[in-house]
Amino acid sequence: MIQVTKETGEKEVFSEDKLCASIMNAGASSDTAKKICSIIESNLKPGMTTTAIFRQTLRHLVVEQPQLVANYSLRRGIAALGPAGFVFEQYIATLLQAYEYTTEQGIWMQGKCLKHEVDIYATKGKFHFLVEAKYRNSQSIKTHVDVIMYAYARLLDIKDGQKNQKDNQYIMWVVTNTKFTSSAIRYAKCKGIKLVGWSYPRGNSLEKMIEKKKLYPITILPSITPELLALFAAEKMVLAQDILPYSVTELVEGLKVTKKQAQLLLSEAQQLLA
Repeated sequence: MIQVTKETGEKEVFSEDKLCASIMNAGASSDTAKKICSIIESNLKPGMTTTAIFRQTLRHLVVEQPQLVANYSLRRGIAALGPAGFVFEQYIATLLQAYEYTTEQGIWMQGKCLKHEVDIYATKGKFHFLVEAKYRNSQSIKTHVDVIMYAYARLLDIKDGQKNQKDNQYIMWVVTNTKFTSSAIRYAKCKGIKLVGWSYPRGNSLEKMIEKKKLYPITILPSITPELLALFAAEKMVLAQDILPYSVTELVEGLKVTKKQAQLLLSEAQQLLA
C-alpha cells in the first residue's frame, strides 16, 4: 500500500477505486477510467501529492477524452485560483462581463459609518451589485450565515452613505466557489441578498454559469503551475480561452514561458475548447 499526501498535508493510502470513480463521475467510460488508473498507479511514488496525481490524471484524460476535462477539473481548477483570492476576484469579474455586466474591481464606497472596499462593483441597467467574492481553497469548506450577515451589514451602511444617489438600486451579491449552508441561503432569501455558489442556485450556479459560456479558468489546463498562473494573471489572462489567440512564439516572447510550456498549454486549450 502506497501512501500519498493530501492538500492538507495529511497522509492517506492511495485508492485506485476512488480515483477510477472520480474519472467515471466526469463521464468517462469504465475502460478509459481503468486505463488511466492503471497508468497512474504504475507511476506512483510514496508521498506523492494528490495534486500531482490530479494533474497526471488530467494529462491522460486530455488524450483519451478531452471533452471531459472540464467536468473532471472545474471545481478543483477554481480552487487553484488562490491562494490570496485576488485571481478569483479577477476571474469572477471576467465571468460577469461575459453576462453583460460592467465591472470594476477593488473600489471604495463611503458608507454612513465606514468606508468599504468592494471586491467587484457590477452594474447592469439601473441595478448596482456590490459583489463579495469569497474564495476558499478547500472543496470541503462551506460558506456560513455569518458571511451573509456581514455582507448585509455592509450593504445597509453603504446604502445609508449613498442616499444622494436615489436612482441607484444597490444589491449585495455573494459569489463563492463553495456550497452555502442552509441557514446562509435562508437568511439571504429573507434579506434579498443574491447568492451564487457551487450547486446554487439550481440551474444558475457558479459551475452552470461557467459551462454555459465555456468560460473555464486557466487553472483547469493540466500544464498550468502556480508560477505560470501568476504570469498570466498579471496580463489579465484568467480564462483557458485567453491563450487561444496567441502563437507559441508570442507566448514565449511576451510571457517568457518556455517553448515546451507554450506548446502544451496551447494544445490543451485547443482540445478543451474545440
